Amino acid sequence: MAKQYDTILKEIIKDVVDTLISKVIGLKIVRSTAIEAKLQITNEREADFILLVEFEDGSKSILHIEFQATNYSQMIYRELQYWTFISIIHGIHPMQYVFYIGNETLTMKDSLSTETTTHKYQLIDMRTVDCEKFLYSDKPEEVILSILCNFQQKSVKIFIQEILTRLKELVPEETLRGKYIRQVEVLSQLRDLQNEVCKEAEAMALVYDLERDVRFKQGRERGLLEGEQRGIEGMLELKFGSAGLELMNMVRAIPTVDKLEEFKNLIKKAGSVDELRVVLGRSV
Repeated sequence: MAKQYDTILKEIIKDVVDTLISKVIGLKIVRSTAIEAKLQITNEREADFILLVEFEDGSKSILHIEFQATNYSQMIYRELQYWTFISIIHGIHPMQYVFYIGNETLTMKDSLSTETTTHKYQLIDMRTVDCEKFLYSDKPEEVILSILCNFQQKSVKIFIQEILTRLKELVPEETLRGKYIRQVEVLSQLRDLQNEVCKEAEAMALVYDLERDVRFKQGRERGLLEGEQRGIEGMLELKFGSAGLELMNMVRAIPTVDKLEEFKNLIKKAGSVDELRVVLGRSV
């Protein structure tokens, strides 16, 4: 998986992998359990997802799932290597699936046949998957995945508006919703839709502010406060992840730009979220 999408996509998929297995792959399982993805025999590789799954009849298997953003000409050999490693380590021949999430025409081969060996994995082009499998889900992570799917029956504008509207309905808390919208923006690059996503997100946010936030009219000072808050939000997420974002409601209670600047300096020095929470507790 391309590195710029790896972290975000893994964060999204870990919460909806069972949905992908049922809605896209078409397997009916009753549960799945993640298995250590680092495989080392003589060299080390790290798979995207390795899952021990149990089917309705009580049988079990291992699913190996990869996400690929580019046409990698050696993919069949990589999958064969993974298949060998997993089989040796776990004693089970895995079922292998590769989800192609790129925007170029899919050219990767899904099988190998030589005089001495044969191998095949299942290759799924996400551009052929109906976006409505995910768009109307009650899980924001699934809604985000729809940006990678086929929306040919919709205009780009309407499609993006539906994604953003659905996230707004599902996630009322602004900070968390902002996180999901940023994830849509990143993944939309894989479909050359980032400009459209940013434009629609900005337009929808503007209408929202004017309708519900009377402080919008306070002008420049409020704009400066919001700019500082966004900067702090990014710092907290970068350094402490989702735990850091939990502090944003307290951060928004800080009344002046100067105080926000002081808090930004504290973030750089802090070793934990708890340290910052104590400081915020004294400030608000």
